[in-house]
Amino acid sequence: MLKKNILRRSISIEENLPLLKGETPKMIIVRCFKYFSKNPSNLYFDNAYICTKNMKLLYLIILSFLTFLSCEEEGPTEPQKKIKIETILEEYRQCKEESRSTYCKTFTARAICEYNGVEDLKEKGEFVDYHKIHQIILSSSKWKNLGLANSQESLNNAQLMANKGFPVVAIDTKDKNKFSVIILQGEQSKSNKWDLNVPNCAAFFPTNYKRSFINKTLNYAWKRPEGIQLWVRK
Repeated sequence: MLKKNILRRSISIEENLPLLKGETPKMIIVRCFKYFSKNPSNLYFDNAYICTKNMKLLYLIILSFLTFLSCEEEGPTEPQKKIKIETILEEYRQCKEESRSTYCKTFTARAICEYNGVEDLKEKGEFVDYHKIHQIILSSSKWKNLGLANSQESLNNAQLMANKGFPVVAIDTKDKNKFSVIILQGEQSKSNKWDLNVPNCAAFFPTNYKRSFINKTLNYAWKRPEGIQLWVRK
């Protein structure tokens, strides 16, 4: 009886999802995902096999599907992030030393996006200048205000969310250009000046670029925490 049911389902799937001549494995995977997302009740082992008629491709589909889910839920891995942020800082310094182009103004937005694997801070496919970051975050429903940097709870939440892989930024609302700093994964350290435990961060200073840094605490970017807002992208 079970074999008859499997055969019946297999014939049904084969009729609805015939193999097309010249299809690549990638094309088959995409087509199978689309079919089974619309027909979840047909997601059985035998149906996946009929979808490909090849055990190697079945394995590839399962592996790709798991990778797809993982990529949807997570950003870049920690080693990738570390390399990215170091590379961006090095390129930023080279940009400031070798060119007066306005392109150097985009490095903060680029770092926020590439470190976290998001595309929020772009206009017409290009990273925005640093002074536009605050307005984009304000107008986006994806970003949530964690509070001010003079609150220990807000600072704790900022580091916690960054360590979980969420994009987190600190923005100086008192500054006319709304200078932004990236909260990095890491540990908080005590700042005697702030009298608070402050998060790990990276800063790309637009004028005194030689002060730019990664993996230092937030008090290296600003002398005082007043007016510094913390934002997380959920």
